[in-house]
Amino acid sequence: MRNRRFHYSLLGIFAILGLASLVGQADPWYSQNGQASYYGKGFHGKKTASGERFSQTDMTAAHRQLPLGSKAMVENLETGEKVEVKINDRGPYAEPKRRIIDLSKAAADSIGLVEQGVGPVRVTVTEGPPLARKVDEDMLYEVQLGAFEDHEQASAALDQVKHWFPDAYMAPRNGPAGEYYRVRIGPFESKGEAQRIAAALKRGGHRVFLDEVPESAVPPEAGGHEGSGDGGDNTGHKE
Repeated sequence: MRNRRFHYSLLGIFAILGLASLVGQADPWYSQNGQASYYGKGFHGKKTASGERFSQTDMTAAHRQLPLGSKAMVENLETGEKVEVKINDRGPYAEPKRRIIDLSKAAADSIGLVEQGVGPVRVTVTEGPPLARKVDEDMLYEVQLGAFEDHEQASAALDQVKHWFPDAYMAPRNGPAGEYYRVRIGPFESKGEAQRIAAALKRGGHRVFLDEVPESAVPPEAGGHEGSGDGGDNTGHKE
């Protein structure tokens, strides 16, 4: 399943703040090549730069410049395996000229980097940090179960959890590789409730990350949520 599954959402680079030098680039899918490593177990449970506790089992990563809360697709250049991660920490600090990202153990394992420890990757920014589009806009929480290029695999993943988590949904999205399908659970008004769902999924062997989403960016497919629906443009652009 891992060979055809890629955990990545594909939104525009222009939502990324704090990287002004990237905004003028013609390619909306900013990429960076280099070496990836992964966190040692000694960091498990410690606070990250975002304030979240680091977990070896979450799909997260550290990067020196990307805004905290942004998403990136990491591709193992030797195998073609991909995984989407949420940037929630700063680093890596070892070999800064070569290593461009530190992955959680779960994320590294998803693309076959745990055994070798370090490997060549391409990091592609896929989504900006979750910034409210309106001054008084509410922020909601979702748990990402995965993203799939194959509709049948996405449907199977959804069916696997839908009975236990009625708020699970699948939403088609557009990206540079064509249409793909994101499977998520939510949205939830309470971060604590989303964390409870994420913990239950991880106990079941799923690899997930918790995401904060502006109310207006929640897609219409999401569990009965009646938002503005403008989150479905999949570009990350803001009016």
